[in-house]
Amino acid sequence: MKKKKTSLPNLSFHGCAVNQREMRPPPFLLLITLAACVGWGVAAAPVQLRPPATIMDGGAPLCPGMPGSGYAIPCVTDWNGDGKKDLLVGYQPDGQIALYLNLGTDAQPCFTNFTVLKTADGTIIKHSSSGCGAPAPWVCDFDGDGKRDLLVGAGLDGTVWFYRNTNTDTAPLLAPGVQLMVGTNVLSVGIRATPYVCDWDGDGLPDLLCGAGSGYVYFFKNTNTAQAPIFASGVKIQAGGADLCLAGSLGGVGRSVVRVFDWDGDGLKDLVCSSDGGVYWCRNTNNNSNPILQAPVPICVLATTNLVPIVTGPVPGARMRLDLVDWNNDGVIDLILGNADGTVYAYEGQFRIGIVAQPGNNVALQWNSMPHLSYNVLTSDCVISVHNLAVANLPSGGTCTGWTNQMQDRPQFFRVELAP
Repeated sequence: MKKKKTSLPNLSFHGCAVNQREMRPPPFLLLITLAACVGWGVAAAPVQLRPPATIMDGGAPLCPGMPGSGYAIPCVTDWNGDGKKDLLVGYQPDGQIALYLNLGTDAQPCFTNFTVLKTADGTIIKHSSSGCGAPAPWVCDFDGDGKRDLLVGAGLDGTVWFYRNTNTDTAPLLAPGVQLMVGTNVLSVGIRATPYVCDWDGDGLPDLLCGAGSGYVYFFKNTNTAQAPIFASGVKIQAGGADLCLAGSLGGVGRSVVRVFDWDGDGLKDLVCSSDGGVYWCRNTNNNSNPILQAPVPICVLATTNLVPIVTGPVPGARMRLDLVDWNNDGVIDLILGNADGTVYAYEGQFRIGIVAQPGNNVALQWNSMPHLSYNVLTSDCVISVHNLAVANLPSGGTCTGWTNQMQDRPQFFRVELAP
């Protein structure tokens, strides 16, 4: 069979699926499947994040609330329908939601000053709360009419409010807020509600996931339609065979926020979550209709020469509130993180890979990397067990590291991992 001789385009881990469910790489393990005779592919591996950059408001760090204690809760959305990422930030002590319109580009957002969200009659959207209970915004088409609406989680009583967009996506006008219900009772998670809408159980209907001040995550199943959601009573999401609680042994005292995303690119939706204690990944090991989650694993980032769990302040007290979006339009998911001091950080995702054929039956593996690290490359002709060490302690090439190997007349599988 004739070998491939042409260069291949860069591939991204984000959204790539594999069939071999036996290959479950742990965090920071980068797995490349290269079949020299029968094809090429990229197998699953978790997103890796670069150190944070502070999101700026003009020449100063963005901070709509009280400096040092604004308790920022971010949500990235195209609020005015111009095709660019805008930023909503719930903040204290005002209990309001700041709207930062993007004055830059979609790939390079730029913010200067903010306005506060109001309803169509001019009333400021305000959900006062003691302590760190800033309002938690989430933007989605909640009533299935094709227009973006606003949900807001209240800190004081754990309720969720729906503000319907009565106009257009380019000029939203919000109706007065109404509380979401469970039957005849007001829906509540106690305190510090952080709503997020997705189809959690794969039935085609948008459900509600909601973090809480307790650290638990609640699933409210939509039992009706996309146009008129009716929610069943909340049940606690499980991870690792127990109720997921982002508190206790994980550090901190709770205040959970969740997003659903295929973090390792295996085709299954996972849970990415944050709390006072850190930022975590709960891996789905079952399917998209009935997710079964592993216990939370801290998501780490490079600090000087080591990978360390993301913590933006002392625990307890960090008050981390996450959102996920491709912030810089490079095709890889990024992490946006609100901080207790009212600032917001962007952690750039960096798992992008190139596989390039070269003269002399050689193939070059290239992957995004970070300075100070080193890598091991392992190989095998068996996809189930890639354990033969080909090169050890390959030094980082900076932001891109590569290794060249001669192709064989049989399938080859390579694994790249961080060296101890």
